[in-house]
Amino acid sequence: MTRRVYVLFLVLPLLAIFSTSPAFAEIMMVKGKIMGASCVLNDTTCPTDLSDPRVSMERDFVLVAEDGSTYFLTNMKRGAKQVLVSQDVEVIGKVRGDKMFVHNVEKMMMGGMVSVWNWDLRVRNLRHPR
Repeated sequence: MTRRVYVLFLVLPLLAIFSTSPAFAEIMMVKGKIMGASCVLNDTTCPTDLSDPRVSMERDFVLVAEDGSTYFLTNMKRGAKQVLVSQDVEVIGKVRGDKMFVHNVEKMMMGGMVSVWNWDLRVRNLRHPR
């Protein structure tokens, strides 16, 4: 019995330390542009808008932050990312390495930032379809 208590007192503090560590996931707001993954990673010319036929050739899209870092947007469908190609966006999500679990995407419209994609709304619509 006492051995279990000692193990419990040793494990719980370690869990508390590691679960709050930013190495697991950190919620961040990143400003940047959504670009084609292959052109960014291969350092070639990227499509500048939806009318460019190279957009349809991209298999995936990444968020290129203002500081030059890239993030794969893991929970957004390809079509949702494709619509936002080469537009200035602000993305809020959990970052783990070079991957981001997106919570909200905003883009500049009519002089202000407008939410164009929201994870909470998507989950709510799945739970309670109209």
